Amino acid sequence: MSNLTDLISAAGGGGSLPVNIVLTKSQTWVPPVDGNICIHVVGGGSGGRGTSGYSTSSGAAGGYCKKNSLAVTTSGSFTVVVGAAGLATTGDSSPSGAGGASTVAGTGLSSTLTANGGAAVSSTSSRAAGGSASNGDVNRTGGAGGQFGGGAVGIYGTGEQSETGTQVRNAGSVDSIGPESLMGYGVICGGAGGIFIYQSSSSPSQPAPGNGQNGGFLSGGGAIRSEGSGAARTIFGGEAGVGGGGGGAMNLQSNSYSRGGRGGDGIVIIQYLPA
Repeated sequence: MSNLTDLISAAGGGGSLPVNIVLTKSQTWVPPVDGNICIHVVGGGSGGRGTSGYSTSSGAAGGYCKKNSLAVTTSGSFTVVVGAAGLATTGDSSPSGAGGASTVAGTGLSSTLTANGGAAVSSTSSRAAGGSASNGDVNRTGGAGGQFGGGAVGIYGTGEQSETGTQVRNAGSVDSIGPESLMGYGVICGGAGGIFIYQSSSSPSQPAPGNGQNGGFLSGGGAIRSEGSGAARTIFGGEAGVGGGGGGAMNLQSNSYSRGGRGGDGIVIIQYLPA
């Protein structure tokens, strides 16, 4: 994806309209052609925490806001803000970074489409709330962070968190899983959440170098827990996919080092709809 726009043609599209215009940076966007568009807005996910004595503290996903259809012309313009990812932290006393809000305002929109970022994980809690959304035809709250990994963006409902999802000991996964080639004409999809990693001196194998698994597009990073003298001494929570929460890292060894995973940046995806 480019900093401005990435035009991706869909299989069988057969037309001249761009299918997915992916905005990863804040900017003023002008429609390249007249038509009807669908707008997807995703807030940034919060970062995970590195701890030594708390439950694994993972970040939360950003909210999701969707405008189903909007007529646009090349004379219109839109102000697009893309929320930044929340930064991960090291140390029991430091809260993680919250995700930034993503917004779209402009010609034909009566209200600003808003997808808020995931909340920071505080120094006294192992959970963070997912970001809310407003003013769209569809508004979904992001998945909360959990002990097995970060929360995921919700497309059809509230975003998944690890403990309540169908995937045991994984981070939250987006509820619209599929390859990017399926995105277009009002639909977006993503990948699965990162797998939770547990390390101890008695583990049969030690994944090196002590990282939680990274999350797929719109999903959370996997958390990691390390204990025992035979486990890795430096560990990192899994990085989130776009909009997801970063995985937490809990290291019970003395004089050890742990750092949570970075949250996912927000994104705005604009899709032209067939006439």
